[in-house]
Amino acid sequence: MVRELTEKNLIYQIRQYRLKRRVHYFPEVDSTNTAAKALCETGKGAGALVVANTQTAGRGRLGRSFVSPPDTGLYLSAVYTLSGAEKNLDLLSSLVGLAVRDTLYNMFNVQTQLKWPNDVLLEGRKLCGCLCEIVNEQGRPKYVVAGVGLNLSRGAFPDDVDGIAAVLDEHFEGEVDRNELCVELVHNMDRYILRSGALLEDSKEVVDRLKACSATLGQTVRVQTPDGDYDARAVDIAPNGALVVSTAEGEKLVTAGEIIHIR
Repeated sequence: MVRELTEKNLIYQIRQYRLKRRVHYFPEVDSTNTAAKALCETGKGAGALVVANTQTAGRGRLGRSFVSPPDTGLYLSAVYTLSGAEKNLDLLSSLVGLAVRDTLYNMFNVQTQLKWPNDVLLEGRKLCGCLCEIVNEQGRPKYVVAGVGLNLSRGAFPDDVDGIAAVLDEHFEGEVDRNELCVELVHNMDRYILRSGALLEDSKEVVDRLKACSATLGQTVRVQTPDGDYDARAVDIAPNGALVVSTAEGEKLVTAGEIIHIR
């Protein structure tokens, strides 16, 4: 059972956790990331948390759509203000995926894995997608909008999505309080993004955690980039979050593009 998501309950949970967040709740929105970016562009982004019951134009990585049926998922975007000193911005989306993984384990004892860079997999199926977008101010990165779409129960998915999507309530017996889940997740996102130091310099502990729960390392993968596709073996995660792959020409660092698990 998935509990109703309301602005009142979200604010109550935020006060319980003592999070410094301003909630913008929408019963329906085109995209929580789009709404959050609009807040940034009008000077209202700092500390913003955008949450919706459904998205009509949810977005994923590489321009893909993210199906967001009403009443069945958690769709949110949290805004973070950048200092300009961040050296490992490519690590951002993986940190969000790691926060989702920790939250699901701590709240529901559900074990998930991360497909590089940030898809959360449950028994090989996609349970959650993350999308991080930079908002510039005067030509420099000022904010990052960290978006999460998490499937909690099986909604009106198209056939092509239904066959590859995982949902939480098929692996957990009990009520899922979306309000509490939302705030616990943002708390964990804050922990990794703001307090771990991973973006600034010392990412070793976080990268070790990413390696431990990776579904990609050790896999033969197809790397799809704007410059062409090639097959490789995923062998490591670099301190800046890049995927290290081994090819016939030697090792390469993958910082963008699509990774497909071949076997």
